[in-house]
Amino acid sequence: MTLGGFLDRLASSFGSREALAWAPRAEVVRRLRYDELRAESLLFARRLLSLGVRKGTHVGFLCTNRTEWLPFAFGVFRLGAVLVPLSTLWKAGEIAYALGHADVEVLVLVSRFRRHDYVEALRGAERLEPGVLARLRAVAVLDGEPGGIVPWERIVPADESLLRAAEGEVSPADPATIFFTSGTTAQAKAVVHRHEALVLSAERIAGAFGIGGQDAWWGHMPLFWSGGFVLGALATLAGGGRVVLHEHVEPGEALRLLEAERCTVMAGWHQAGPLLEHPDFPHRRLFLRKGTYHPLAERLLGPDHLAVGVYGMSETATCVSASRWDDPREVRVETFGRPFDGMEVRIVDPDSRRTLPAGETGEILVKGPTLMEGYYKVPRSETFDAEGFFATGDLGHFDDRGYLHFEGRRKDVIKTAGVNVAAAEVEATLERHPAVKSAHVVGVSHPVRGENVAAFVVLAPGRGTTPEELEAFCRAELASYKVPRHFFFVGENEVPKTATGKVEKRALREAAEKRLGESETPG
Repeated sequence: MTLGGFLDRLASSFGSREALAWAPRAEVVRRLRYDELRAESLLFARRLLSLGVRKGTHVGFLCTNRTEWLPFAFGVFRLGAVLVPLSTLWKAGEIAYALGHADVEVLVLVSRFRRHDYVEALRGAERLEPGVLARLRAVAVLDGEPGGIVPWERIVPADESLLRAAEGEVSPADPATIFFTSGTTAQAKAVVHRHEALVLSAERIAGAFGIGGQDAWWGHMPLFWSGGFVLGALATLAGGGRVVLHEHVEPGEALRLLEAERCTVMAGWHQAGPLLEHPDFPHRRLFLRKGTYHPLAERLLGPDHLAVGVYGMSETATCVSASRWDDPREVRVETFGRPFDGMEVRIVDPDSRRTLPAGETGEILVKGPTLMEGYYKVPRSETFDAEGFFATGDLGHFDDRGYLHFEGRRKDVIKTAGVNVAAAEVEATLERHPAVKSAHVVGVSHPVRGENVAAFVVLAPGRGTTPEELEAFCRAELASYKVPRHFFFVGENEVPKTATGKVEKRALREAAEKRLGESETPG
């Protein structure tokens, strides 16, 4: 099934049921039923046709969790174009790289959000990479009329007959999205997914969570991440539930919204700590019970929660294996369940690639219908083995019941608040500072965020700086979640290395944990 057909089916089944609510802050200001969401997607597709979007066109979308997000995405899908979501946390350099690497031809964006001026960021992208905007055939803005950019609302929709013809050319096997995700390289990788992979993943997650018409997902996770879009929005729609998009999260306002909208599904836990610490938390009646499991589930979702362990990543449309809402509690909270139908998971020795028996820890390899087509512009031979398996870089094992257990990562990637951060990217940024000779970045454990980013910095001879200065430098170059929260100044001889001169990241992580001791607090 194509994603356009997926929405058509949902509208046919749940037409008058509410599908989407948008809360810029604490209150919902707009609601759409399933049939209205479908109608808006058709209108958006016709406007995109007027911008020159056709099958195969790469369409960039730089937008916060606004009411336009889902209609726009489905409008792109209806045409067989490829949606390229851009992070609203990115700086000019990151935007420039994504536009160029993903061959974006048409860009639609919001002009600004809070302190972010995205129009100015586009101008900055052009200054950094001259010609990056010239390659765009069209640019439109959803809000306002800044700097001569075409306002979205003024685009005259193309004729419906053109849309019908375009939809008839779209296949479930066609590429639908390119999501950017941080790997071990300094630049983010571009993950390509088919229509059928996203639909299948959404349906499977909905089944694992037990999502039905009575459920509502708190949509605080950005939709430009695959987790927000697939694990949150698409899975909720697949189950016939409501998506409650929250654009600007402040804990007190979020608690009011969660209570008023009776949200039941929690996926994405980086906001859990602030909710639990807010003075209003004991006085609010929350209905959250389902979603992804986290150690804070008992406190936020209550002891009778039905949250489940889910293992996946952007490369697998977030979906490899999961326990189910109706599994025994110990299966839901202590394992990641069994692989979904058609998903092949192997645990292999990282060096010999020999398949390991149950109980033995090794690297997790995956293959199956929700696995990505590949990384954009990267040969398949560099991504998959001869049998088509993808090496995740994660470590885990199967128990004797066939349940998957995740144990850590082999790759030099930090996972903070549910987002991957490539240590190499942060290191490269720090080493551009004139006072920094070298930087070595690791993750340190955090009770709410999972990990925080920490940097060991070796200063250049005769130069000095402060953690505050380095933090400000990073904030000007990187998305906020990539900025180190801890800086440690060390001498060159204090950086642990192997006999071949390779930095021992595990030893650095242990050193960071030791330095922080018990001083780490949620933040």
